[in-house]
Amino acid sequence: MKVSKELFGFPKEEAQKIFEDLKRFNYGVIEKLQKEIKKEYPPKLHSLTSLQREANKLYGFSAKRTLEIAQKLYEDWKVISYPRTESHYLAESNMPLVVKVLKKLGREDLVSEVPKVGKRVFDDSKLTDHHAIIPLEPPPETLSPQEEKIYNLILRRFLGVFYPPYRYEVLKIYTRVGEKYLFYTYLKRDLELGWKVLYNAKSENIEFPELKEGEKVKKVDQKLEKRKTEPPPRYTEGTLLKEMEKLGLGTPATRAQIIETLKERGYISKKGKVLIPTEKGIELIKKLSTSLVSSPEMTAQWERALENIHLKSLGYIGYKRFLEKVKEFTSKEVERLKNETFEVSESFKKPKRIFKRKKTKRRKG
Repeated sequence: MKVSKELFGFPKEEAQKIFEDLKRFNYGVIEKLQKEIKKEYPPKLHSLTSLQREANKLYGFSAKRTLEIAQKLYEDWKVISYPRTESHYLAESNMPLVVKVLKKLGREDLVSEVPKVGKRVFDDSKLTDHHAIIPLEPPPETLSPQEEKIYNLILRRFLGVFYPPYRYEVLKIYTRVGEKYLFYTYLKRDLELGWKVLYNAKSENIEFPELKEGEKVKKVDQKLEKRKTEPPPRYTEGTLLKEMEKLGLGTPATRAQIIETLKERGYISKKGKVLIPTEKGIELIKKLSTSLVSSPEMTAQWERALENIHLKSLGYIGYKRFLEKVKEFTSKEVERLKNETFEVSESFKKPKRIFKRKKTKRRKG
């Protein structure tokens, strides 16, 4: 049995001491075995945000570009449902529509699964103004490559919810070495791929070792490894959208434009898929560090206040009260920041504007 230890955060001397102590032992004893069969259900139907995240992760599409394509699939091609939605569910009354769509797509084999999926798919209590994005028609052959990619992401999620769950078995092994050391080993094997076949997953048919509790096992190797933890990765548009959704910033229809505005005003730049704060953006946040303007929580509160105006039918009076609070807050912040000095290099002071002259053909006669 291979005995190794990842010693994160250990003082070097303590790690070396444990390593030397373990050299005394050539065998370990299986103290505990745990076998368990687990299920993983398919991902929920797409909302606009989840569609934007997946398109960014797989194809590097910006949130704005994904929304533009989805809007065209809805308005021009009429092959998907309304895309500007934050819901992952369908109404119970949508069952006949789903059956009709599956038949149109040539997937009659999934029709019998429609009544079985229950509230994982059909849940009136979790609906917003619009239901999740689903395909409505087979795609025409004239779709562009980008349109085809977005359509297929929506189609895959839609078909996937009617597939069986992914089933796998895990084996947890606890091995006692001496009296002080307990090693943990985790093994996993696939039983049924289920919905993962739509994601081109391949089954890993590994065999678990035949072990018994109390059995003596031989140590094959022992290593002391020095490792460093990586800093958290920078945001991509996909991961930033996820964070915005979590914090309640913006709506599915506005989040893409918020990110585009940050790019257009030079507060962030894009390198490959990664978003990087610019000198201008960093300077702005420094100056606003004591202000609620830069607080995601405050922005989320404003979003909720606007939503409540609609949900509680507060009408114009509610809107006017909200607007007065915003005006009062803004006035105070402007007065406070009047004397602040912003130090930004020349390259960020004036945004570059590029104008392209439209080519026209001169008509004869």
